Amino acid sequence: MEQLKVLHIAPTPFFADRGCHIRIRNELQALQPHPVQALVCTYHLGRDPEGIDVRRIMRIPGYRKLDAGYSPFKFPADILLFFLVLRTCIRERPDILHGHLHEGGLIGWGVKTCLFWRRMALVMDMQGSLTGELVSYGTLDSGTFVTRMVSSLERVICRLPDFFFCSSRESEKTLLDRFRVARDRVLLLQDVVPDEFFSSHNKAVLRRKHRLPPGKRVILYTGSLLPGKGVQHLLVAMRLLLGERDDLYFVLVGYPVDDARAFVEEHDLGDDVRLAGRVAYGDLAGWLGAADVAVDPKEDDSGEASGKLLHYLAAGLPVACFETTNNRGFLGGHGFYAETMDSVGLARAITAALADPVLARRHGEAGRLQVRRSYSMAAVGGRLLETYRRLAQR
Repeated sequence: MEQLKVLHIAPTPFFADRGCHIRIRNELQALQPHPVQALVCTYHLGRDPEGIDVRRIMRIPGYRKLDAGYSPFKFPADILLFFLVLRTCIRERPDILHGHLHEGGLIGWGVKTCLFWRRMALVMDMQGSLTGELVSYGTLDSGTFVTRMVSSLERVICRLPDFFFCSSRESEKTLLDRFRVARDRVLLLQDVVPDEFFSSHNKAVLRRKHRLPPGKRVILYTGSLLPGKGVQHLLVAMRLLLGERDDLYFVLVGYPVDDARAFVEEHDLGDDVRLAGRVAYGDLAGWLGAADVAVDPKEDDSGEASGKLLHYLAAGLPVACFETTNNRGFLGGHGFYAETMDSVGLARAITAALADPVLARRHGEAGRLQVRRSYSMAAVGGRLLETYRRLAQR
């Protein structure tokens, strides 16, 4: 089969061990067994994952932020990224531009327009509503003039690509219902889970490795420790449960840790909480294998998918979470859902997951089978290749 060349546009400090970056990395690795030459253009920050061709903008003095959220340096970074993508397209002549996030879609459209005679297809990888994400992170206030302007910009951007990959049912719904994108231009392509996350682990060995206390039930969260991820609900639920029980131990894997550390210190929870900080993605499977229950406190506000949920399921963990569209789509009847969208509801969902180990194990195994079938490297790589080939033949 003729080899395709695909240029991924990552307007972010790739790679930095967080959700958006993990999705990009896993898509690139899912393509490696196929006749696709893929490369990624990104910011100067981050590290190069093994086996991935990464091209970077020139260094921007003062830009050091790796975690999610707004940064004033993103504007000059995106301008430099546009010129990097343009230069790389002239040299490499890709068949497909694959823009991640809204900025990636906009940059891709600008480059495609400049090189219109090349007839490159543009894919936008949408991981949530731009407006919803900025509101959920506290960058914008809901209902303001600026927020309405950003929403209008988002509407314009979503008219530009030839095709869309959506990471969640909520983002798919946003495109179809809110922005009126044609159904045949949208594909629900949820996150990829590498094969090592499906492996069975010796829990006792992993707990000794991570110095977790014996005899405790371990509740795990992985991801950014930001309000946009619902972490505020988890912190309060953690305090409620530790005030009632002495057999629990919470592990929060992610960053930035300052606010979470202040909460733990304020409520004297340090003996029963581990703030693991930033953990390399390659080490994440070991942390999942040491846990009894996983938690996802994210709400639907931003429309983002929850890649962590797929990793929880691949590891066979029971999951306590809110009953959102995305969570119900992944878990079906195999989740431990909060009855109310608050910290008390989340605490009760965690308690329910701990109360019946047999049911929890059954739910975890059902989730593992579902993820292996639909979200493995082989499954997602095949769907990416099929879509690329169809677009390249237009």
